[in-house]
Amino acid sequence: MKEFKSKKELFKYLAGHRDELAALKKAAIKFTDVVSMFDVVSPVTTKAKYPYENDEEKGVLKRTIVGNTYNWMDSHDDVHLDGVFADSIKQKGTKIFHLNSHQLGFEARVGKVYSVEEKEISWRELGQGKTGMTQALFIGSEIRKSYNETLYNAYLNDEVDQHSVGMQYVNIALAINDEEDYPREYEEWQKHIAKIGNRSRAEDKGYFWAIYEAKLIEVSAVLMGSNELTPTLGNKLRPSETLEFKVSPPESSRKEVLDVTSQIKSQYSKFLT
Repeated sequence: MKEFKSKKELFKYLAGHRDELAALKKAAIKFTDVVSMFDVVSPVTTKAKYPYENDEEKGVLKRTIVGNTYNWMDSHDDVHLDGVFADSIKQKGTKIFHLNSHQLGFEARVGKVYSVEEKEISWRELGQGKTGMTQALFIGSEIRKSYNETLYNAYLNDEVDQHSVGMQYVNIALAINDEEDYPREYEEWQKHIAKIGNRSRAEDKGYFWAIYEAKLIEVSAVLMGSNELTPTLGNKLRPSETLEFKVSPPESSRKEVLDVTSQIKSQYSKFLT
């Protein structure tokens, strides 16, 4: 197996295959991947300014879910930028799905989505000990016991605090922290690095993919999202344990969801961690 001797060699490979890698990412549907729990900060309970209703007689719950937090480097080495799903939301409205673990089928439904929007949220509301705001994808969902009783009970008992988007890349760019050798990629780096909430992770890696636009397909309840700042707002959240999870897409769609950047990361992890 080929190995890179340094980050310089890795950057050379990424920049040299930038268009090919971008095309492969665009051809794949992105789901949850392996997440390092060393990057996780325990969430905090948010105040009741978001819809949070229980109608146990009808078997319906209303919850506000953060499907994706922007300006945060995830386990795919992606940084979703403000407005990344704006065109998709404009086209689809609420015609997206709230599912269980990215399974595509009627039996995987968790709730009926009644609102989808991108809006600002403070880093502190997301459990980060820092001031300032970022943008996030919010969905309002009527979680139905008739769809999935197990997850209905989990939401009822405030046990679901991680979500993940099923999406397809549209417009992406490679950012590399190397002004001398990669001025184009360094310019991209300079555009965004100051806004990234987990900036130290990006600086350790030395690169990231800036995601300008993507098509939103669905939001899933998962054990651990590739972007860990994806809570159910209003939950009485518990601290996350120091563990590593792998949430895999269904076997039938595994070929579709292959992410080439994740392959590079696993093959050359000593240079990427």
